[in-house]
Amino acid sequence: MHIAWYEYFQIISLIVAIYFWKGLKACSLLAFIPFLVIVNLTELIGINYRAFGWTSNYRVYNIYMLASTPFLFYLAGKMLFLTKKEAIVYLIVCSLCMLLVIANFAFVQGTTQFNSYSLELIDIMLIVFSGLCLVRLTIFDQKELNFMKEPYFWINSLNLLFGLITLVILSLQSYILVNQIKIANKSLYVAILPAVNAIVYAGYSYAFILCRTKGTR
Repeated sequence: MHIAWYEYFQIISLIVAIYFWKGLKACSLLAFIPFLVIVNLTELIGINYRAFGWTSNYRVYNIYMLASTPFLFYLAGKMLFLTKKEAIVYLIVCSLCMLLVIANFAFVQGTTQFNSYSLELIDIMLIVFSGLCLVRLTIFDQKELNFMKEPYFWINSLNLLFGLITLVILSLQSYILVNQIKIANKSLYVAILPAVNAIVYAGYSYAFILCRTKGTR
């Protein structure tokens, strides 16, 4: 069983989230725990897919998008400070997005081809939600906001970074493979995404620690 170096950051992030679960609950971020469980299982299975006799791990990551996206949308909604009317619109938009992801998985790109259409849609939605949350943090907080100590700032900044990078790289996966675009003899997405993953999940861990301090106030 092989574990990639960046997966250790994901494992640590899950451990930190579980350890500081009271802080996450106080910040309405407890859904990060099941989300990180899905992330870790997906990465562990995805990187060891040959041990199962599979020729591709696309199905694993396609199922990951189906399983993880509701948690991401739920968490984004919690950080957006939605009014009742906004929450209804948000629920409708997210539900339509999930229906498109399910339809793509079942009828369009299918289970064995990488669902790049779904990824593009999810990334666009998360980029928009993260950007809105960062804007609302500055608008709704009447006192001086210390971004360095604000979990929502870190989480949404990381989501924005990750969404922008994956939108560009993974949505162009087929083009990158066909044209053999490489960095240091590695495919572009293989060279860049592990480092981005490490940064994102290390940042999540820091945000979870900040949640602890908010939960004890």
